[in-house]
Amino acid sequence: MISSRTSIMRTISFACVMCIAMLGSMQIAAQAFTASHQTSTPPLLSNPPEARSPIVLSAINDPNTGKAAFSFNGREDPPVIRANPGEDIRLTYVNAMSTDSHERCIDGPCMNMTNLHFHGLHVSPDAPQDDVITMMALPGQSLHYVVNIPLDQPPGLYWYHTHPHGESYQQDLDGMSGAIVIDGIERYVPEVRHMRERILVLRDQVIGKDDPASHELMRKVDLSTKTCSTSTEQPERIFTVNGALRPQIAVTTGEQQFWRIVTASPDLYADLQVDGEQLEIVALDGMPLAFHNPGHPVEFASHVLLPPAGRVEAIITGPNPGARAALRTRCFDTGSDGDANPAMVLADMVNVLQPGSKPLPTPVDARLPISKPLSPALIKRLEGSSPDFVVNFTEDKNGFYINGRKFRPSDPPMTTVSIGAFHHWRVTNETHEVHPFHIHQVHFLVYAQNGVRLKRPEWLDTVNVPVEGNVDLVMDFTDPIIRGMSLFHCHLLSHEDKGMMAKILFK
Repeated sequence: MISSRTSIMRTISFACVMCIAMLGSMQIAAQAFTASHQTSTPPLLSNPPEARSPIVLSAINDPNTGKAAFSFNGREDPPVIRANPGEDIRLTYVNAMSTDSHERCIDGPCMNMTNLHFHGLHVSPDAPQDDVITMMALPGQSLHYVVNIPLDQPPGLYWYHTHPHGESYQQDLDGMSGAIVIDGIERYVPEVRHMRERILVLRDQVIGKDDPASHELMRKVDLSTKTCSTSTEQPERIFTVNGALRPQIAVTTGEQQFWRIVTASPDLYADLQVDGEQLEIVALDGMPLAFHNPGHPVEFASHVLLPPAGRVEAIITGPNPGARAALRTRCFDTGSDGDANPAMVLADMVNVLQPGSKPLPTPVDARLPISKPLSPALIKRLEGSSPDFVVNFTEDKNGFYINGRKFRPSDPPMTTVSIGAFHHWRVTNETHEVHPFHIHQVHFLVYAQNGVRLKRPEWLDTVNVPVEGNVDLVMDFTDPIIRGMSLFHCHLLSHEDKGMMAKILFK
């Protein structure tokens, strides 16, 4: 009897040990699953850090990859530079990069020379402002910028990036770029004043053709295998948002947010769309729609195509309960000689309240909005005139050209403009790929494509010129502060590095 009880007790004890062991295994498995789930859960998107003058920004080489990068406050996280109209951006730019680069630029190993371009700002092209011709820092040198923002600068989203000829493409690909916000857009669109502002900087992540990890990256962003393109090239890069791959954007049901998006890519286009939503666009390329047309402060669109360097500022609304929504880019055909530009998901919208996400009211600006509408008679006269200047993009196996010339830093200006008037320019493209045209210091009105007047002419600073086509522009050369030597070029930065750029003298 005692032996039977002992056997029973041993059996129970063994069973308990097994239960405890199984329970422990289940807990370990649960913890492992939770850790795995937490690791794979995309991060909630947050805005980059912000900075106001004075600012110290450094160019460095990442200690792990050797790639070029910006360092701000000890972190490789380029800040959003904020300023008000009438203020100065005072920035010390320190080139702390190595004299021995392991990266290759257009003409061989990179020299790690660098400078800054304040893209879209209506500021002087002379030093110490937006001068990318004579201001250049080699490793160990520094540049001191004092950029005078005019009182009538359109408030909106701009950006800064490096612009050393021959090395612009590689540095921009490495992520040497950041957003600039000129405050005051609420004067044109008061309803954004109490909305959560999100700044989305789209940059590139390289996907290697023979790298097994690249297939997982492509799967993660739902990179489309279907092509809309006549190009035979394979995708080489995907988009990140503020440095994160397919992050989550917290937006509650019905909540309206103010999104400010810049395509800070050397050559990727973003045809942006939000699932199930219309974009309520309030500004393009930093220019509020109401700046030149006070009666037209917003326009609605199902999608908006941004070339490299393009920006859009729009109001979006949170999806309905249970609805899945994402910010995505659609496939864009860059032409038979262009690069692949497939569709992919940029970020997912999730119906959660982000910690600390209660928006802070934007300070009320009592000043009246500045508006500069052009008279219909002036536009009609310019449209009916012959072009004052024609920019012709061409390319061959030896390089890329404007009006048959390949850029050299020692070149004289290709054209000279006397400040004080609007001019009619035509940009033509004789190649089999799309080229985005950009000119420093000014905005222009895009009013016709391939000889057909657009239904909605837009003010931009970067515009796509279609394959074997052309665009007609009203150039605003009326601002007296932009006197000096400046540039215009293709904003596919490898094309710019290979010669598709020219000087313009404003006097």
